[in-house]
Amino acid sequence: MADKLPRTNGDGLPVVPMTEEQKYIFDLKGWIALPGLLSEAELEPVREHQLRFLRDRDSLPPQERDNHGGASQILLDHPVVVGVLNEILSHQSLATEDCYGFRYDHTHTSLREAGHDNFNPHGGGGFFNFEGNSHIYQMLPGRVHAGLTRVVWELNEVGPGDGGTLFLSGSHKTAFPRPESL
Repeated sequence: MADKLPRTNGDGLPVVPMTEEQKYIFDLKGWIALPGLLSEAELEPVREHQLRFLRDRDSLPPQERDNHGGASQILLDHPVVVGVLNEILSHQSLATEDCYGFRYDHTHTSLREAGHDNFNPHGGGGFFNFEGNSHIYQMLPGRVHAGLTRVVWELNEVGPGDGGTLFLSGSHKTAFPRPESL
């Protein structure tokens, strides 16, 4: 399958494919955490851009007045994220070396201050689960397809008890064999 998928991202960096362990954990839980993808030197300008975008948008150059503009562009197609999305979202008929086989629907920025309490779980419920629905989690021969995948970046360190983003594991039965390393 990977023969038609881009081998580099928009910055020319090599795309990093998912490991067998990551595939297994994603299939088991419905999510994976990939800490440490950005260095502090990469994170600082992204944080600055996001805060200016939220608090003083007009101070940004016009072409950076979006939450994925300016320094934050590196969040859109990080080589590891592209590798994950290639595995769980891409369509071979759409992919070329110059075009990802998936699309981003939208982006947004959330700012949580200390004491923030906005626990709002959300999700499907299956009310509009039509036959052939590409949004549901499904196992295709040899691969996963998860149409409503969300990429979340925590731009600040999150420790135990700090709050942060919560992920609820699904009741997935794994279709991939458990790697010996797990």
